[in-house]
Amino acid sequence: MTDEPQKLTEDWVEKKGAKYAYAYDKGGKLARFFGVSGIPHAVLVDASGKIVWRGHPGNLKDDDIEKAVKGALSKPMWEWPASAKAVRTAVQKRQWADAIAAASKLPEADGGPVIADALKQLVTGRVTAMKEDLNAGNFLGAQDAATALSKSLGSLPEKAEADAVLTAIKADKDAAKIIKAQQQIRGIREAAPSKRKEIDAAIEDLKKLAKEHPGTYAATEANALLDELVGKKRNQ
Repeated sequence: MTDEPQKLTEDWVEKKGAKYAYAYDKGGKLARFFGVSGIPHAVLVDASGKIVWRGHPGNLKDDDIEKAVKGALSKPMWEWPASAKAVRTAVQKRQWADAIAAASKLPEADGGPVIADALKQLVTGRVTAMKEDLNAGNFLGAQDAATALSKSLGSLPEKAEADAVLTAIKADKDAAKIIKAQQQIRGIREAAPSKRKEIDAAIEDLKKLAKEHPGTYAATEANALLDELVGKKRNQ
């Protein structure tokens, strides 16, 4: 991912013989979202869509990658046959029930059963991740996942599991205030403070949030972002 002009990028790719995929981040919006302060910088997203690691790619371990891709599609969508267009569209919209139904209609010659099975495993992985978030006290993550799954699973049996998580969060007396704190932390990360004054203000806000919610997932998130911003400030 680069914010450099297309010609510079493609000249570099050709000169170096790079074989990996690349894309353009005009204006550096994605880099700011992830709080990138130096390059190279990598972000590892697991099959459920959760960020599970970030940092210098040289520090990324094979075990972390293998764990993250567990439950991912075995074949990328762009390699699916033209007949799978409806499946691809449903997946892009995160409409899992529709995607599985459409895949089930594809003939075996077009990989229908394989695609349908892969999608079912993907749904299972997302449900598992949702439950793990709930058990870890990550109420905001669990709520976001459960809300999205509940809307996209139609009559699939996993919908009941998503609804059960939403019910459990609503019944927890501490969940609402922890979610509010997590939303504040998310807002700080998305604001991507870059100027020293902005970073200092964000650091103070994070310290306050960590102090107000000790022993919670919100405190863990606040301290993690706090460390990132302190490091960013140090490198300025």
